[in-house]
Amino acid sequence: MRGEVKILILSLGVFAVAFALRRVFFFDVMPLAWDSEPAGGGSLQAAFLLLTIENIAGITAVIALAFSAFSLVKRRVSLRGRPRATDTSKKVNGLKPS
Repeated sequence: MRGEVKILILSLGVFAVAFALRRVFFFDVMPLAWDSEPAGGGSLQAAFLLLTIENIAGITAVIALAFSAFSLVKRRVSLRGRPRATDTSKKVNGLKPS
């Protein structure tokens, strides 16, 4: 597998794990909650850390996807301008190449 695809899959996996952990354990933690009691410092810090990990993994996935798309377009453009390889074992005008 190519490097950017591995990075894309890894970052999407990290994003999914951090998102699931934050939703399961810290679904009701808000930085400011006027209508309820303030959240504990530890849970607020953990939720902020998981959200930061989600954001970093998401940005990494977008960059890897853009790099992969750019690489694919560059490869297709470079192949389009290149002459195709021909079989040299065929006879040309009745003569066999030496």
